[in-house]
Amino acid sequence: MNDDEHTPMVAGENAVARLFEAADYEVSQAVGLEPGSVDWFATPRQGLVRPRTYFRVWTRCPDGFDAALAALDQKRRVTAADRALGVVMEGSPPPGYAADLRTDVCAAISYRRLVLEVSGIADGIRERMKASEAKGEPGKYLPRRIDDREMEYPDAVAWIKEWASGGPTSAAIIISDDLADCFAVVGQAIHEIGARFLREPDDTVLLAWASPIGAARLAYEHGFAIRVHRNIEKLRGERRPSLVCLERSEIVDYEKRARGYLPGKCVKLCARSSDVERWFCDRLASPALVARFLSAREHEPEFKGLTDAPANVPRMLDAMLACRDVPSSGPAQWIAYVVNDYIVKILRDAFSDETASLAQLMPLEDAALTQFSLGWISGEPGRQLSSERTWGALQDQVLTWYKRDSEGRVRMNVLIRDYLIARRIAREVVAGSFGSLSRHQFPREYVFLFLSILSPEASARFAEGRGAEVRAQIEAEVERRLQLTLAHQLKRSVGAILMNMQNVREHLGAADAARFEYEFSRIDEELAFQSALAEQTGRWQQVPNDPPEALALHELVLAAAAPLRQKHPGVVCEIDVSVSLLVRANRVGLREILHCLMENAFHAVASTPTPRVWIRAIVEGDTVRLDIVDNGPGIRAEDRERIFEPYVTTKKGGDQPLGTGLGLAIARRYAARLGAQVGLDPDREGTCFFARFVTWRDAS
Repeated sequence: MNDDEHTPMVAGENAVARLFEAADYEVSQAVGLEPGSVDWFATPRQGLVRPRTYFRVWTRCPDGFDAALAALDQKRRVTAADRALGVVMEGSPPPGYAADLRTDVCAAISYRRLVLEVSGIADGIRERMKASEAKGEPGKYLPRRIDDREMEYPDAVAWIKEWASGGPTSAAIIISDDLADCFAVVGQAIHEIGARFLREPDDTVLLAWASPIGAARLAYEHGFAIRVHRNIEKLRGERRPSLVCLERSEIVDYEKRARGYLPGKCVKLCARSSDVERWFCDRLASPALVARFLSAREHEPEFKGLTDAPANVPRMLDAMLACRDVPSSGPAQWIAYVVNDYIVKILRDAFSDETASLAQLMPLEDAALTQFSLGWISGEPGRQLSSERTWGALQDQVLTWYKRDSEGRVRMNVLIRDYLIARRIAREVVAGSFGSLSRHQFPREYVFLFLSILSPEASARFAEGRGAEVRAQIEAEVERRLQLTLAHQLKRSVGAILMNMQNVREHLGAADAARFEYEFSRIDEELAFQSALAEQTGRWQQVPNDPPEALALHELVLAAAAPLRQKHPGVVCEIDVSVSLLVRANRVGLREILHCLMENAFHAVASTPTPRVWIRAIVEGDTVRLDIVDNGPGIRAEDRERIFEPYVTTKKGGDQPLGTGLGLAIARRYAARLGAQVGLDPDREGTCFFARFVTWRDAS
């Protein structure tokens, strides 16, 4: 018989034999019934059921396929084999024929498909697809884009499928800021290619995570499958192309070691916020829910950040659908319900019971309180809080709760932070430890919204405890507004009186003006006092909030002293402040503190025969103390604390300028905001007011 009459091809049968042996089959031969022929068999070496397979090789699909298949089945019966396979080395069985290797006792199969089946790659793809579909993952996949440094492709999965089917000759390296993005995209590509494999098994190149050992190695070598892995170091020794998934930091490190050389085409994954928004809108159940979602993203940037993270997308969608009918008074309340549902489901999947959940959540709650106090979490605890050991497969989602800055400090998403703080409050309040948390001035509404969801009882008890505090805040705000209004009205009145006084002076004759000079001077003095009072009242309420910076103390002391020296030329003012001293403060606040303390000293010596003011700075550890000393009449012991209260003054006029009672109060108030101190040192000779500041230290 010739080839067309299905004469066995020894070379082909040897290739099939090597394949079976690589897949841990025992291959045997026996003399066939036909003279000079050999029968080939393959039997699994392991397993409870080990079917004996008779196989023969066809160079191409036989013309009389049905007859060839019947002859093959006859051979199975004659040889007492459990099943028979006809392996087509070139091409595939005829269109319309589909072999089921699980049930068919006699089947024809292409060599390509046999390699994929025997290697386990095909079964791995089927199992992966089944698990993915059970979780609904294909319908929840968020499309990403591909940027290959030359152009941007709108669909990363389509790019991978085109690359894999195009007979690549070199590796493709996919990088992403978050490795979960790579896994999601490659997982979707494997699913879509696998779906095509089920329809067209003889014309599909698969993607597989299987290690290149045994029969899988042959699948990769023949180009029937492309390996997916995470080890860029192995690319140089690979003979066949592969698909590599890497984080951005990994590719940066490799490029440094390889001096910029990359053994393949490198592309970057990206997901635009607009793509994410469109994805959600396509899957939310109703226009009303879409409107809620869009309003929430616009209202709260932290919510937008959580929903923009691809790893969060499926769970966030489930949470929104679960909260579709929740009544809410605005975006913030709906956001609180969605985030609560999202976190609860993560905790339920991550931990087996409430005790395990609580044990893992307490460090997160501590971190949330730390961030509330300091504004950040140090890097090492941040890594521990999101470790794979704690969260397992959910680590990718938990990692989206944090962001790292250029200094390595970790910041928690504020919605997650406030949820964790609310959990701690709920537990503490119910346990009767309300006082330990009531001292915190939590600034965001979400703490209370989460608290009302987690524990209405704790929310009510906590709100009762905060009632007096809230009333005090309201009263303070009312007083602030009244005082600012009073200061404004006072300035207007003083300005009007001054203008009218000037008109009176101009219309009086010289003799009359001289006769009323004393009265005019007293009016001028009173108006000056009222003007100063109005100015300082405004400053008392408007405490500067600018961020601290490094300020040269010597320069600002000289600037504050200059107008006072000019106004009081008879006062001897000695300044001893090093030009190298830098303090941590904001400029407006420090300038006001210096002005108030120095003006107080200059006014105090107005009636002294030999008026003197000394200004000295000394370093005390990590602080700088600035002393303003005068030789005035001093402060009585009973007044030493009262003088820092608003509107309390010992300067009643006469020989001394009339005091407003706000200068020292402003100095102390501003100092407290800057993290500084202002006080009176009764042990020093003369009257010594001091200000103590933190020394500026460079971050380096």
